[in-house]
Amino acid sequence: LHLDDPPTRNRVDRALCQELRAALERLSIEPELKVLVWTGRPDVFCAGASLDFLKELSSGALQVRELLLPRALLEFPVPVIGALEGSALGGGLALALSCELLVASASARYGFNFSDLGFTPELGTTALLPALVGRPFAAEMLLAGKLYKGSELRGRGLFNYVVPQAEVLPAAMDLAARMAEQPRHLLVLLKETLALPRLRAVSEAVSREHLMHGLCFGRAETAARLAENYRR
Repeated sequence: LHLDDPPTRNRVDRALCQELRAALERLSIEPELKVLVWTGRPDVFCAGASLDFLKELSSGALQVRELLLPRALLEFPVPVIGALEGSALGGGLALALSCELLVASASARYGFNFSDLGFTPELGTTALLPALVGRPFAAEMLLAGKLYKGSELRGRGLFNYVVPQAEVLPAAMDLAARMAEQPRHLLVLLKETLALPRLRAVSEAVSREHLMHGLCFGRAETAARLAENYRR
């Protein structure tokens, strides 16, 4: 599954969400599929939400919990491996958290810049991130809004492997090939069992995140901060 929209740098918008959900639905009924490898562009996996998308959120015309993307990934019948050759920021990295395994580039940038833009995390990030990296480091990532090189995140629990950029896709494909040697029913059962507590946690987190969004986007200063700090 490949994201490739150069003009937008694979930013999250309505079109991407609709196309991603449709692709996952289509692939979910492929009877021979054992593993899904999800890739982006070499320079960027996903650069977060588009400015127009954020304006829709701030106006109340759209709610993140309506997107259901974390659920679609966590309920996908077989394991999903995220091959993050390029940077993944904000909502882009938040989406990747719903994969079973992640392979990242040592030189690309990763992080959650929600606080810099004046609003709180989304897509179940407040539940999925602490489960991966632990509460102290999750607090640092979310509260400080820092962007990290992949090499800085090696051994933190966020990624299974951090390798040179040219090795990201081969490493992901090696993992996929090893999994594909296993019986499909075994992979399906393990995926469902491993995803179940994450699904429960995401359901609770999304409700709280929705409330926080309403409080943040209801403040006049949020629009000013977004206009000042958003990088196209």
